[in-house]
Amino acid sequence: MKKNRLFIYLMALAALFFTSCEKDPIEKPDVPEETSALLILSEGSFNSNNSTLANYNLETGALDRDYFNTVNQRGLGDTGNDMLLYGSKVYIVVSGSNIVEVINAKTGKSLKTITIQGTPRNAAAYNGKVYVTSFDDKVTRIDTLSLVAEASITVGRDPEGICVANNKIYVANSGGLDYATGNFDSTVSVIDVNSFKEEKKIEVGKNPYQVFADSQGDIYVSTRAIYDGWTQIASSTLKKVSGLTYEVETISGMDPSKFTIVNDKAYIVINDYTKAIVSVYDCVNEKVLVENLVPANLEMGTPYYVSVDNASGDLFITDPIDYKIPGNVHCLDKDGNLKYSLTGVGVNPTVVIFVK
Repeated sequence: MKKNRLFIYLMALAALFFTSCEKDPIEKPDVPEETSALLILSEGSFNSNNSTLANYNLETGALDRDYFNTVNQRGLGDTGNDMLLYGSKVYIVVSGSNIVEVINAKTGKSLKTITIQGTPRNAAAYNGKVYVTSFDDKVTRIDTLSLVAEASITVGRDPEGICVANNKIYVANSGGLDYATGNFDSTVSVIDVNSFKEEKKIEVGKNPYQVFADSQGDIYVSTRAIYDGWTQIASSTLKKVSGLTYEVETISGMDPSKFTIVNDKAYIVINDYTKAIVSVYDCVNEKVLVENLVPANLEMGTPYYVSVDNASGDLFITDPIDYKIPGNVHCLDKDGNLKYSLTGVGVNPTVVIFVK
């Protein structure tokens, strides 16, 4: 009897060990699943240590505006800049606190707080790794099993956006910290995934900001507007970089503030302080599908960020209002009809991700 009990005990321990060591799926199948909850990151006010993570349960309609604090009994930190879902985990880049906060996607429970010096900015994931840009001119690689920052490399100045395609990592080097002198960077670094070494830099124009890829392996890069005091001396642009030849072309008629690409469509927040504009661009057929998806009767300020649920096609536009009080999130269907609004979500709401 004692031997039987010992055998059962050892088998239970083995099962626990293999379960705890199981990796997140390296690449999830591209099969849309119905979203059960939204996670909404709010930057907070700069140097105010008031970033928040909200949770909106689509099944119950319950909104927890300070979800991270509710679950973990502490604040998220200062200036939540980016967030991504990869496998069973969510990686939250908190710039002012120099950390990447890793949480369980379903429960919100903190799994680890990873220190990234040099003001981390944005993140992308591929093949069991998360890559984070930071203003110390580096890209840091995080292993998603051990949750250890295992390596870093130097790229261009003050890197911002990052994406992975064609077995390469593409990094937008902004040089943004030299805005006072106008000495911006103008390159996108190309890094080989396997060697984790920079192969080359592509000239795309001053002050590159965000970077995303379509299914054909072409890279889209936005450059930010440049100012001399209060006077704009260069407008923002949207560039397309061939994944094969690295040839760069400008997509005319776009003045992007922020954008994202989902299912080969670029959803672009257009710089226009008189009305809210989100355009939709077909990356495969290279044409504008919708000049403005935002309904005329939707009362909101300047859109700050746009996120898209690849399963439903629903569009989420964040509205910071005056950048001081908690802002709103508006949900539109794929045709631009308002479905609902979440009010007072957090100060400067930004990225929305979709938990299945």
